[in-house]
Amino acid sequence: MMHTLLQVRRTIPMKTPARLPLVGFLLLVSCFACLVGCGITKSKQDADKVLTRHFQAVSTNDPGAALNDYGSQFFQGTSKEEWSKVLGRLNAKMGPYQSHTITGWRSFTKAGSFGSGTTVTLQCQVIYARHSAKETFTLFKGLTDSGYKIIAHQIDGAALLTE
Repeated sequence: MMHTLLQVRRTIPMKTPARLPLVGFLLLVSCFACLVGCGITKSKQDADKVLTRHFQAVSTNDPGAALNDYGSQFFQGTSKEEWSKVLGRLNAKMGPYQSHTITGWRSFTKAGSFGSGTTVTLQCQVIYARHSAKETFTLFKGLTDSGYKIIAHQIDGAALLTE
């Protein structure tokens, strides 16, 4: 006597909360990308306003106003008096500020229990009366801060290396 084994396969439909058609999914992703992109662009624009105010203070030889654009994180490594002297020497060496152009930028937002906020890095070509320099600014705005503050400032210029 021969026994036949009968296998039965049963497909059980999975219950999902909602199945989005491909078009709906793509629409959702593109809307999200637009919203995120708008926020990133706004952060760059807001940081650029701080930079413009900073250079306005530099152009009128007002180091006190320029120092107001720097955050407390910046002054953990350099005192206000020391940085004011650096800005004065920069002005004496390079000449009065003329203009700047943003040549590159990036922005990112960090969420966590410490240091949550948005960081923007702006790379600039800065023209002074006697020389030009590439300057990189990193600005930060915490979740509860009213505006961006400069937390890092790097100045690269060949004229700074000569007497």
